[in-house]
Amino acid sequence: RDLLKSFYAVDSVTNFEHLYYYRASLQVAKQFSKFIVVGILSTIVNYSCFWLLLDYVHLNYLLASGSGFMIGVFAGYGLNKSWTFGQKQEVENQVTKYYGVYLVSLVLGLLLLKALTYFWGLEPKIANIIVIGFTTLTNFAGIKCLVFKK
Repeated sequence: RDLLKSFYAVDSVTNFEHLYYYRASLQVAKQFSKFIVVGILSTIVNYSCFWLLLDYVHLNYLLASGSGFMIGVFAGYGLNKSWTFGQKQEVENQVTKYYGVYLVSLVLGLLLLKALTYFWGLEPKIANIIVIGFTTLTNFAGIKCLVFKK
């Protein structure tokens, strides 16, 4: 019984630290959830453009994927800025940093797409879904840490 009491008798500073990290974790989880919703909308735009450019315009699958990706990024910027991360004002270089993160993610995604299709023989339409999942994680990390940091 004394052991149980000593376990719960943590000094108040530690309790506040735990509370701070708990609240910060909840905020990140809430932001990530909103980022996923915006990402789903952006992905619908991305993949629709990819599919149309690939099947109807007969564009190379890498160009179609890159084009769809950038159009999806454009569609998501305003929602991520105001709704996901709650920023009302434009911060200096924010748009440049936003597109920079997505450009790096695009390059990594295209390299992964090429590897999945060339080395593992996946169909580009299937491989692109894997790439979208990968770039979702890299995008959130970059946007959270570099663009919409508070």
